[in-house]
Amino acid sequence: MMARPRLIDDERLLAAAREVLYEVGPGTFTLQRAAERAEVSAATFIKRFGSKQELFLALNRRWVDSLLPTFAAAEAGCQTPLARLRAAALCGFDDLDSPGNTANQLATLALDLQDAKMSELLAQGWLIVEDHLRELAAAAIAAGEFGRDYTAEQIARILLATGEGTRLTWCVRPVGSLVSRAEADIDTVLTALAGRPSRG
Repeated sequence: MMARPRLIDDERLLAAAREVLYEVGPGTFTLQRAAERAEVSAATFIKRFGSKQELFLALNRRWVDSLLPTFAAAEAGCQTPLARLRAAALCGFDDLDSPGNTANQLATLALDLQDAKMSELLAQGWLIVEDHLRELAAAAIAAGEFGRDYTAEQIARILLATGEGTRLTWCVRPVGSLVSRAEADIDTVLTALAGRPSRG
């Protein structure tokens, strides 16, 4: 007996769930709301994922799986290692350019940190991000775009901390655009790193 094909793929359901999660936050998120956004029944979500917890785990797996393709798309057309590094460091800010979305994303992060499986996926994803920034920073150093007294590991950590710090402080006091602030902060850091003379 052949299995019945899925008429609605997981990507459509997960995309709808992510939209709702960022709009309303984890505290008021329900499978029913996600189902309404996806234009399906709540039973479809329950059958596919089982529970809100399992749905959140699926969202985190989707995020981890999306990281490298997202970097590749952001870096397409960049002509130098430094330009690719800048593009990668600014990935993910466009979706959060509203105070509500950013606050709800951070609230979701706080919830994830309280769950062992969620935390494991977060660690996996952040390692991918930091490793990718490190690889790009190493290429920029090799191309002479940074002083050689910096290590690729330092540059990756500084950029990651700058981006996350900007996201957090803007969420608390959302003046102007998050994207514009992130661009200004990342550019300031990159300019400072590139302008520092080598000790060699």
